[in-house]
Amino acid sequence: METLKSIGGVLLGIAFFVGSIIALILFFTVGATVGATILPFVSWLTGILFAINVIALLMAISRKTRGVARGVVGIIIFLSSYVYGLQTWIIGLLVTLTLWGWIAVIIGLFIGGIGVVPIGMAAAIFNGRWSIFFVLLINVILTYGTRIIGGTLAESAGRANE
Repeated sequence: METLKSIGGVLLGIAFFVGSIIALILFFTVGATVGATILPFVSWLTGILFAINVIALLMAISRKTRGVARGVVGIIIFLSSYVYGLQTWIIGLLVTLTLWGWIAVIIGLFIGGIGVVPIGMAAAIFNGRWSIFFVLLINVILTYGTRIIGGTLAESAGRANE
């Protein structure tokens, strides 16, 4: 009877392991498909937000609108950075998946979830895809640059109101 329990436990463990791998593959497959599907919309939204951010920055620089606009502009720019980050992450995921495969994506996701972007950049370099590398690099700079600028503007507006 103990032997049957041991065999059953081993079979259950194997079934759980195989099921986990199948679930992981389905998750990545569906995730990559969803990423590829929504990337055009996110890119469109990124372009619109970039134009809005440029106009908002001009308002924050102008002396006439500086006081009123600084807090709102800071918040708009800061929130825009998350859309830029989403676009960067999706592109990084798709580049990593296309050039280096699932193993690299899994490794990238284990590196804090954002590892697919630097791995995608490395994959682009090692495969001679410099245009993809520079797209990712510009998106990373845009993401963190707007996060810093937006946070700084919102913080300075808060200090000015005190």
